[in-house]
Amino acid sequence: MKALQEALEKLQKTGTVSLSDLKVLELKDLEALSEEIKYWCLYGNGKPEKLGRKHKGH
Repeated sequence: MKALQEALEKLQKTGTVSLSDLKVLELKDLEALSEEIKYWCLYGNGKPEKLGRKHKGH
């Protein structure tokens, strides 16, 4: 879960995430990140400061 939070923080700050960031994520975290990105694109208008809704613990 820590890797997911780090990826989300990096995405918020820079607007990008690298393949090396994705490589360290577990499958459930990768799925959570993709859901977060979909939600962000739909409701956050692609603004990095609107990324990062609260996640349920896995």
